[in-house]
Amino acid sequence: MAEVAVLNAGGWGTALACVLASRGHAVRLWARRPELAAELRITRRNSVYLPGVELPAGIEPTADLPGAVAGRGVVLVVPPSRGLVELSRRLAPLVEPEALLLIGTKGLVQGTWQRPSEVVLGALGPSFRGHVAALSGPTHAEEVATGLPTAAVVACPDAAAARALQQLAATPAFRLYTSADVVGVELCGAAKNVIALAAGIGDGLGAGDNGKAALLTRSLAELGRLVAACGGQPATVAGLAGVGDLIATCTSRHSRNRWAGEELGRGRALDDVLRSTPMVVEGVPAARGVVALARRAGVELPICEAVYRVLYEGQPVAAAAADLLGRDLTAETPHLG
Repeated sequence: MAEVAVLNAGGWGTALACVLASRGHAVRLWARRPELAAELRITRRNSVYLPGVELPAGIEPTADLPGAVAGRGVVLVVPPSRGLVELSRRLAPLVEPEALLLIGTKGLVQGTWQRPSEVVLGALGPSFRGHVAALSGPTHAEEVATGLPTAAVVACPDAAAARALQQLAATPAFRLYTSADVVGVELCGAAKNVIALAAGIGDGLGAGDNGKAALLTRSLAELGRLVAACGGQPATVAGLAGVGDLIATCTSRHSRNRWAGEELGRGRALDDVLRSTPMVVEGVPAARGVVALARRAGVELPICEAVYRVLYEGQPVAAAAADLLGRDLTAETPHLG
């Protein structure tokens, strides 16, 4: 049995706490709002972020961050990207020197467009470089918490740390693989939410199955270019953090990014869409970051650029779709000879 802290009691943090408790680990689940921590303690349910799931007995909810982290050898960091900088700053003086950290945040930090592991390492310092890992893959919280079959990837430059986290969290229903490619895993986790907005827009426009298949397939080319340009491994795109998460996020009824895109495709205003849900639609801020990174690296991401124009330049969704379809014809693979 390990003693684990899970920081942030949103849907994904709560689901991971349930997985860890099912393994027999002692889990402290930290909620930013004291009223949410109280609800979790009293009702043993997270009615807003993960309704219908009862917290196992091994989970201790708390709003006390120092108390949540004290003495814990493993810390899961799972806030929305917009809360990661502040949480990392608060966490830095609290975390045990030998602790392992597993980051479940998918996205990029507003303004700097840093990946989550870069933010956490920047706060904790270089001595934690081999202690910080990223968790990603097709992992809808609703399905993970109820024990439906799921596979994900733990990425860390230190192979022993990756294996330790893999062994700690894996269950018969929650299968984990390891990877050394933190860059590729985190970039896929951010960009797939942008592409899910595009897939949802297509759903709202009635683009059909052929259109969605084309969108997902061409988006893999975009992910590959972005990952390679930023120093990751293009092969990661073919794995769970890439194509796996892309399929789940672009097709599932659980996907808030796909849902938000569908609402946009039906003509609803972005502000209205965002106000109508307590959940964070990570693809909206990620569109700025992914496009900024691509422009900085000099790579072309037509689908992500189209989403950016819809979100931030006021381009109508039908016009953005027409622009994508009207691009110059080219080869999918080069002709030889």
